[in-house]
Amino acid sequence: MFNSLVAPLSQSFHAHTLAFFVCAVISVLIVGISKSGFGAGLGILSLPLMASQSSINEALAILLPLLIAIDLVGLRRFIRNANWRILKLILPPAIVGLALGMFFFTAITPKVLTLSIGIFTLLFLMQNLAMTYFDSREAKPYPWLGRAMGLTSGFTSFVAHIGGPPITVFMLRENLLPMVYTSTLGVFFTFINFGKLGPYAYLELLNFQQLATSLLLLPCVPFGVYFGFYLAKRISMKWYYHIVRFFLLVASIKLISDGLL
Repeated sequence: MFNSLVAPLSQSFHAHTLAFFVCAVISVLIVGISKSGFGAGLGILSLPLMASQSSINEALAILLPLLIAIDLVGLRRFIRNANWRILKLILPPAIVGLALGMFFFTAITPKVLTLSIGIFTLLFLMQNLAMTYFDSREAKPYPWLGRAMGLTSGFTSFVAHIGGPPITVFMLRENLLPMVYTSTLGVFFTFINFGKLGPYAYLELLNFQQLATSLLLLPCVPFGVYFGFYLAKRISMKWYYHIVRFFLLVASIKLISDGLL
């Protein structure tokens, strides 16, 4: 019985190089810190980093259970601090986005998707910084933007685990406290990631070897999550949003670079 449980883990370990595991560990730590501390912006770097040592489909499949594990580690804190008004606005269109992502998964090329999201995110950041500089932005709700970005985030999350930048476009306008901001996105992506399990299995993206690789990387999850919580609690609101925008800038440049090369 014990050997039957250990054998898949051993096979998975020997099926990958040391470089893969180094990149994979860094990827899991990055996404854990990002999702629990900075609302998923920095996490955009995790998939390209892991995919540099594997195929894109394998990286997608390995990361999905780990994303769910990260969501579950912080879920109680996320639920307690989340803004449910926003979640009721963005979750229904996100589910529609997941369905569209499944339908178009084999039709859209990853390069076109990453380039489009990268350009869109960079344009938003330019607009956001300009409005902040001229002090002309008002704190008022934009429900249409929330629905549009929720749908886009569901779609891009399904296709390439890059749901963070689109929904951040809306969330930055809400001016939430850091813990509320992070928790709202935490609950949002918990629903999104669980929603991808069935379709991924249907599309035959998941298999036992990839799940075994996810299990090998699982111990990294709590380290990233709790370090992200630690940072979010100790950074002022002003600097918190400066950091979020910086990570979003890094993500947009990375996406544009991946789409062009």
